[in-house]
Amino acid sequence: MTEDTDISFKIMQSGKLIALAYNSEAFQQEPERLHDYYFQRLRWAKGNYQVVIHNFRHLFDHSNWRVKLETFYYSCTFFWFNAAIVLSDIIFLANVGTLIARLFNPGLAIPFTFGESNILIMQILLLNWLLMIILYVLQISIAMATQFGQATTGQIWLALASYFTYSQLFIVVSIHAVCSVCLDSLLGRNGNVWVKTKRFND
Repeated sequence: MTEDTDISFKIMQSGKLIALAYNSEAFQQEPERLHDYYFQRLRWAKGNYQVVIHNFRHLFDHSNWRVKLETFYYSCTFFWFNAAIVLSDIIFLANVGTLIARLFNPGLAIPFTFGESNILIMQILLLNWLLMIILYVLQISIAMATQFGQATTGQIWLALASYFTYSQLFIVVSIHAVCSVCLDSLLGRNGNVWVKTKRFND
């Protein structure tokens, strides 16, 4: 969560280390409605972006190497990686949209293609995409394996389906969070307003 990210940076900047409780378990109650869930994740994403932006200067100052490594890691995750995913989705949707449009107008050219001279690049990108899906499912499967009875065949298929559905929601959340942080900065508004997430019994 955002508070943990910010506190982690402050602890490392003080020269202390953070112990890993490898056998700890955490449970949380998810919001019941998609609207509440979306805005909960939006607040978390926005807070993480603000923490990363605030600490970005440590890449270039005399902070210890742990702070620099953590800043670099989060910067790559929240900016470079997310930008690559958004670009990938734009290319995919543009090509799929053009393929559908070609049913009605065969003269349309697919905007993003690889010719025979670039077939190796296409194969590498396809392999990379397949590896990302496998890694995603593997991560979820490992997490489920820590809870008795959770790592079933049905759950693994659900994990695969979630890559194309549930996970795509976070692309929208990420874009919304970046836009909100930028607008807060440009308009000088305070976006750090605490909003209690509605739970099942609220």
